[in-house]
Amino acid sequence: MTADLSFDQFLKKVCPQRNLDWRKYRRASRRRVLARIRELGLKGYSEYAEYLDRDPEESANLPNLLRVTVSRFFREREVWQDLAATVLPFLLFRKREASPLRVLSIGCCNGEEPYSVALLWKSGLDAEFPDASIYITGVDVDADVLERAAQGIYSRKTLREVPENMLNNWFEPVKQEYRLDDEVRRMVDFRHLDFLENPLPEKQDLILCRYLAFTYFHGRLLRRAIDRIRMVLEPHGFLVLGGKEEPGPEGESVIMPVSGAVHVYRKIKN
Repeated sequence: MTADLSFDQFLKKVCPQRNLDWRKYRRASRRRVLARIRELGLKGYSEYAEYLDRDPEESANLPNLLRVTVSRFFREREVWQDLAATVLPFLLFRKREASPLRVLSIGCCNGEEPYSVALLWKSGLDAEFPDASIYITGVDVDADVLERAAQGIYSRKTLREVPENMLNNWFEPVKQEYRLDDEVRRMVDFRHLDFLENPLPEKQDLILCRYLAFTYFHGRLLRRAIDRIRMVLEPHGFLVLGGKEEPGPEGESVIMPVSGAVHVYRKIKN
């Protein structure tokens, strides 16, 4: 009887051929893979690897199954400081038409990232630009996390980088957790979609795509992700990556770093 693959052996076997970086997946991914194996009635990683080779639909969904959904409000605070002080005001000054400033959070998980944009808006930008408006969209392939995002209830751990005055103004303690104010929650439109397969909302001025495509994808898959971002990002638009991410050769023809802002890139005009 042949021994089953270990989780690392499974990743090394199935990820490279699908343009995924097997080294970036953590043990949280293992639990999800095991749950999927049990759901399919398979005996282990070896059988699941064979199943992936036989079923194109299952194979296409593997990146969504493996990805790690970890987020918190104002993750990497220096990024948010630059957005509030420079990037968002620049975009608002450029807005000549009546249309709102459009912001898209890709892989928004439990909503911390798009809600952080909304909190920035409510903490001074709305007063500084009284004639402007903002439309924030959060997209994710996981319907469960979107349901939690819509509820707007968070543990103290995910709020540890929220300034104290903002926490007091916009969050209400509920037992051992905190509930985000309805006014802020109404600012974000959550949509259930796979950004590699489904159409993205168009004409975005600012896109946040952190710790997803530029962390886990390689080669063809990364080029597809970049192309989809490029298609919906406005000519003057900005893209925000994670602090440990680089655009790499695939992204350097599409975006360039913004001087004086960390992890923020500007679209190169076509």
